[in-house]
Amino acid sequence: MKKTFITGSIFMISICSFAQSTTNAFNDVVGVSEKNIQFFNPSKTSKPSFLEKHRIWLNMTNTGGAFKQLLIGYIEGATNGYDSDYDGISLNANPFLDFYSINQGSNLVIQGRALPFKDSDVVPLGYRTIISGEFTISIDEVDGMLTNQAVYLEDKLTNVLHDLKENSYTFTTAVGVFNNRFALRYTNKSLAVDEFKTIKDAVSIGVKDQIVSINSSGENIDKIMVYDISGKQLSNKENIRDRQLIIHDLPSTREVLLVKVFLENGESITKKTLLK
Repeated sequence: MKKTFITGSIFMISICSFAQSTTNAFNDVVGVSEKNIQFFNPSKTSKPSFLEKHRIWLNMTNTGGAFKQLLIGYIEGATNGYDSDYDGISLNANPFLDFYSINQGSNLVIQGRALPFKDSDVVPLGYRTIISGEFTISIDEVDGMLTNQAVYLEDKLTNVLHDLKENSYTFTTAVGVFNNRFALRYTNKSLAVDEFKTIKDAVSIGVKDQIVSINSSGENIDKIMVYDISGKQLSNKENIRDRQLIIHDLPSTREVLLVKVFLENGESITKKTLLK
């Protein structure tokens, strides 16, 4: 069923309604086999199977009707490489939105992963949109041991680790392809509190007359990326190899910036600042 939405004088047609989510997400793959048909279908509609499997379906939506669903599952017979029986590559057929997991450079709408399940596993997620504004990532369904497993969405841009079992995650995005922003995690264990505090205190940011100054009191800075609050990249400085960098080529406007600083020892931190 197609829905038409009007935004000003622009007509947008959503090609995926909620009722068609499983069918349309499944149709947006290649390398389809009988096994990944059964792997994709929720337990209540799939044929009886004795294969061990633990699956999670994630939706990405907005209030205007844009919709895309992906599946990640841990299943007997799958590996953490590409498996034609269990993995399906996104055809990027939805003109408004694509949402996928990423494995070895492939964008997957269905991804099978190896057993035994480990809560230390991390699955990169990516998306493409021609619509800017607010989107929401939510859990549609889980089964197997993932029913009682914590599930977190890591937003690397805002440095947020969000519990998807508690509620959905709404964020703001610009138009574009974003393959480095999100990851699916099963534990909230990250940097120790003391270690994170040390990094936070070591990096300072100052703003004056539209000029941003970033300083590190410890390690040399490797690279710095600056984003606006919607996720649009405004600046990318690499191979800095110094403890200070001054950025003066940012847009001349008063707005909140997200400054992501990578140190040469591999540590990173994101800080908010106001360009003024």
